[in-house]
Amino acid sequence: MEMGVAGAKAALARRARRAGWLAPLVVLAVPGLSWAHSERPSYWPDPARDASVSPPAGGQVPTPRSLASAVTGTGPGDVRVVCRGLHGQDSLAKLDQSLLVAQRDGFRLRPSQPKTFYSAEQAGYLRRINRALAQQCRYQSVQAAINNSGNNDRVVIMPGRYTEPASRQAPTNDPRCAPSLYQTQANGQSAPSFEYQATCPNDQNLIYVQGRKIAGPPPDPPLDNRQGIPASELGACLRCNFQIEGSGPKPEDVILDAGKGYVNPGSPAAKPGGSAGCDNPRNCYTKHVVLRADRADGFVAKNLLTRGAREFGIYTEEIDGYLLDRTKFFWNADYGQLSFTSDHGVIRNCDGFGSGDSVVYPGAAPETGSQADTSFYPDAPRYNTTVTNCDLRGSALGYSGSMGNAVRITQNNIYGNVTGIASDTLSSAGHPGFPADYSRIDHNRIYSNNLDLYVDNPPVEPLVPVPLGTGIIYAGMNDARVNNNYIFDNWRNGSMLFAVPDAVTTAGGAEGNINPGISCPGAPDNGISTSCGNRLFDNHMGQAPPGFTFPGAVDQFGAGHSSGHGPHPNGTDFWWDEFSGNTGNCWFRNIGSDGTAGSITGPGTGTPPDVLPSNCGTSIGNGDAAKEQYLLECSNGPDNDTGPTDCDWWRPAPRPASASAKRQNAERRHAFRNFAQTEKAQDLLDRMKGFAGFEGRP
Repeated sequence: MEMGVAGAKAALARRARRAGWLAPLVVLAVPGLSWAHSERPSYWPDPARDASVSPPAGGQVPTPRSLASAVTGTGPGDVRVVCRGLHGQDSLAKLDQSLLVAQRDGFRLRPSQPKTFYSAEQAGYLRRINRALAQQCRYQSVQAAINNSGNNDRVVIMPGRYTEPASRQAPTNDPRCAPSLYQTQANGQSAPSFEYQATCPNDQNLIYVQGRKIAGPPPDPPLDNRQGIPASELGACLRCNFQIEGSGPKPEDVILDAGKGYVNPGSPAAKPGGSAGCDNPRNCYTKHVVLRADRADGFVAKNLLTRGAREFGIYTEEIDGYLLDRTKFFWNADYGQLSFTSDHGVIRNCDGFGSGDSVVYPGAAPETGSQADTSFYPDAPRYNTTVTNCDLRGSALGYSGSMGNAVRITQNNIYGNVTGIASDTLSSAGHPGFPADYSRIDHNRIYSNNLDLYVDNPPVEPLVPVPLGTGIIYAGMNDARVNNNYIFDNWRNGSMLFAVPDAVTTAGGAEGNINPGISCPGAPDNGISTSCGNRLFDNHMGQAPPGFTFPGAVDQFGAGHSSGHGPHPNGTDFWWDEFSGNTGNCWFRNIGSDGTAGSITGPGTGTPPDVLPSNCGTSIGNGDAAKEQYLLECSNGPDNDTGPTDCDWWRPAPRPASASAKRQNAERRHAFRNFAQTEKAQDLLDRMKGFAGFEGRP
């Protein structure tokens, strides 16, 4: 039965008061599982097109303008060209070098793709465009060109490395803005407001795109209804329908760089701080964000690389309509790409590595899925963000998204991370849209996510402890679909699905309203709103697609992986916590490592009978004390405990089907079976069932 917003909030308050028994489970909200970023109190933009500019901005994913049109004058707006050297001579020299390689050796847009080769005709055509651009070049600074731009304008950046010296010199925590222009979030933390960013644009950002004018201060306290940026602070379009792009044959030809201390700064893969002069590696990331677009509806970034941010490579916030195409994110210490409360977005043809959290992160995505308010989103349900044709690799996580509502992840290669994909409801404070729902993961290759970063001097400094050797984690997701993927060679688990009790997710206070239609039956009164209605089907588990070969980049940081043509089994294909009362979770028509459904493994070692339901209509979790105890152990974060009932997330899993794996699995099975017979296990199980309102059920 659905309830109104007021009723839902009252129920959350009641749960918090009566959840004392849940104290052991509350520790599941450890920093290691809070895949989250604290941002200003943000609002989902109006999904309708803004007709105050012509053509209207937003309401759909923008269509990029061709590079050729920048010199022919086709289309609206003015073009500003940024280049290196007098009359662009340094840029043209770099272009010639890149074109020579493109013709002679070819290049890979992404490591998993075949090489692209340029013909002499293609090289000549791009060279002529760039020579015409050089004649138009009036800027050496990307920020300066943006500052002089308006609605429908575009900035074209010729080949070169752009460090933006003036932006680097701008003070951080500028007294003009800090702390007077901070906002307070629902969780009590403070964050810079939109007015802060617009007034001090290079305080945190190497390059800043202010999309709208400052109209007034934000509401204080923030509005509970996060549907629509408040009219009191929503200024007119200033740089809507704005496009920024590189003019080389590949994204690496234009490097927007916030790092320093490189051994070889001209190499796109160079890591900040590789040379002497940076006593603290964090000091080698000079700005928090490389390229930030803020309320810039209709924003396009294309054919460039962002590198060396203390936090994020490209950041899009409160935008309706954005496209990131042929963009790369290397060595950004937190996220390669972050979008927040943004709608009608596509991230495609991307590549990234070296992130301590994830390469791509659409956080607090709009509520356009299962719980959409159709008066605001008349076309719901729909996916508001799509990530496609990307290589997400060499990081703690390839993809993550707290409150990642209605995000589609499709046709990507996600490999060589600690964990491939994670989407969760743990970080409801600061992230509107609780509980997360309607995510879809389909037609991807998710493999060899066995990168051990829990070592001394890791190649990438991890900011989140996640289970090493895992393809997908859904921590409290509802109504998700995981289908038609190849998930293989993840040595711990192919996928994990587990519940997160509401007393954990809302411990810091839910951000904004909670829409009616929470997906778990009985929620929110029974305290379990998450991990219901998820369907995992038609996946190939432990199998690579025909003709597959491991890309060389899987070895970049030494991630463990198998070899040959397979099979390439996962440790366990489908791990499920079987939380009491979770309904509608089902696994069907999946094929295991030997090509049959019978070789599917799951739901992971716990208390017998360890059932993996295939019938969505009758599926219900009966509770598994051994698995909940296991999650409790993992909630303590990385440690050196190695007993059979301890958490094993922080150390490499043995290669599946090896003698070591068989021995470890037998020991764990025996230990968990013994634990299930203890009084502690029975007490934990009884309390779980009682809390969920399922007393007396088998």
